[in-house]
Amino acid sequence: MTTNLTALELHGRPPLLNVSELAAFLNVRPRTIYEMVAQDRIPYRKPPGSNILRFDLDEIIAWTKARNNK
Repeated sequence: MTTNLTALELHGRPPLLNVSELAAFLNVRPRTIYEMVAQDRIPYRKPPGSNILRFDLDEIIAWTKARNNK
């Protein structure tokens, strides 16, 4: 999986990404992100009592590197 760091570098580096931002970063469709969350295949955060998904950029970068090293 390749990443699109340029898009985030242009707008600054947000601490938490939403689904659309993460999809753009990982070069996948937002639906793919929802599927990965449902299958617990990607690190994510969900505030208690909320349906909002957020993704820590540092965690995602580490997760991507770990996947590429397998």
